[in-house]
Amino acid sequence: MLNRRNIRAKVMQEFYSMEQAKDDNLEKALKRLQENTENIYKLYLLLLDLLVKIKQHEEDLLERRKHKYFKTEEDLHPNTKFVENKVLNLLENNENFRDLVHAYKLDKIWENEVELVRYFLDKIKESDYYKRYMAGPERSFEEDKKFVMDIYKNLIAPDPKLHQFLEDWEINWADDVAIANTMVMKTLDQLTPEFGRYSKMPPLYKDESDRQFGRELLLRAWQNKDTLYGMIKDKTLNWDFERISNVDKILMALALAEFLYFPEIPPMATINEYVEIAKEFSTPKSNSFINGILDKIYKELRDRGKLHKIENPKNKES
Repeated sequence: MLNRRNIRAKVMQEFYSMEQAKDDNLEKALKRLQENTENIYKLYLLLLDLLVKIKQHEEDLLERRKHKYFKTEEDLHPNTKFVENKVLNLLENNENFRDLVHAYKLDKIWENEVELVRYFLDKIKESDYYKRYMAGPERSFEEDKKFVMDIYKNLIAPDPKLHQFLEDWEINWADDVAIANTMVMKTLDQLTPEFGRYSKMPPLYKDESDRQFGRELLLRAWQNKDTLYGMIKDKTLNWDFERISNVDKILMALALAEFLYFPEIPPMATINEYVEIAKEFSTPKSNSFINGILDKIYKELRDRGKLHKIENPKNKES
């Protein structure tokens, strides 16, 4: 679920924290890195669970309306299209999803935030997405999926009340919510009717190599940071090195660590990744600055035979 750009960004943040705190305890840093990436997965599960809780809240309301003293025809025969949404029911009934929510101790969070859940239910029911969906005669899996993705993307994910709640609950979630939202949307998009009660939820990492990548990157970059910073300094003689943004220096150091210590990663892929991360985390001009410096160092290392990359088609520049 986490891609390598997400992992690189988390390593950059941990490297930055270590420098700011003047803390070179790598063992603790690696543990924090693991905890911070796990927190993204917890947030992802919590956001999926919010969708389920919204649906369950509507079910409770419909049931209570059946027991009103004065009942209307709508109370007795409500439109149940929303509560019977196939995608929401797949999530609700999936054992692995429920086990993960329980394992991360997320079970009670939305149960204790009934007002916020009700707020989202009301917001959904007032929307055109809901009105069109409920009025449509079709009850297909694809229509149900489109509706859930529409309300999540347009009504829930960008909502400031949700962002404030998440930041209050876990300070790091303010930075992680964009990644978690992407993970939620990807999961919803990939759901099929074959996703059954005992199907497995997507894991945090694609495979074991991705799990180890962030750890190895932080380890290599931190242990060799003086060398890596020296390489950057040699190529920034026209700048005051101390005035270069700390984030920019760290991003370049991580990229150089990939050049030197990760033979399976093509250099141009590394450069492109850190240029994109700079667009999100640094100044408007940082991406072009980083691109220029890394390109110079890459070409020098290549010409001096200092790059030992695994030969495969992906490593060959066009």
